[in-house]
Amino acid sequence: MFNLNKLLQALNPLLDSRQKQLALQILEGYSNQYYTRFTELFKAKLGLLGMNEDDNYLISFLLRLMEDTKADFTMTFRQLGEITQKQLKELRVSQEFWALQDIAKHKFFPDWVAMYLLRLRRNAGDSDTERRKRMMSVNPRYVLRNWMAESAVQKAEMNDFSEVHLLQRVLQHPFQTQTMAEKAGYSLRPPSWANDLKVSCSS
Repeated sequence: MFNLNKLLQALNPLLDSRQKQLALQILEGYSNQYYTRFTELFKAKLGLLGMNEDDNYLISFLLRLMEDTKADFTMTFRQLGEITQKQLKELRVSQEFWALQDIAKHKFFPDWVAMYLLRLRRNAGDSDTERRKRMMSVNPRYVLRNWMAESAVQKAEMNDFSEVHLLQRVLQHPFQTQTMAEKAGYSLRPPSWANDLKVSCSS
């Protein structure tokens, strides 16, 4: 919204009075459209069907827990799609669900899980298998992370482009579990050497 306002400010000298009025009308409706789309996207990421007045609270509650625990964004949603409702209900979060292990350390995580499971029961005509399939189709298992790019760049500088080619193949199908990507650790916790990695926007 801030950026769009600044854009309008820059364009104002070029617009006639009618165009200025139209631009203001567009901006007035922007917030509602933004939050509507925001809710739609996060409901899909959480496998929610239909409408429920508490959905926005459920989403914002999870995002707050993720912020507090510095949980990995991509893998938290992916692993919520991979874990069964039974495992989640029993709070049996094994090592493979490392992002969920991080967020599970929050004292309010069991409260969120209880709300989430209750909401999933309101998904009319749904099954846990279908929920997981839906969630895995919108939550990628692989994204290009700084450490992966850095590793590929270091090899490429020594005339070894194998990791560049691997990343190209993997990222063409980011939602599918891939043997080579798993061997490379692309769905694991970032390696410790990447903790101090600094990447600028222009990188």
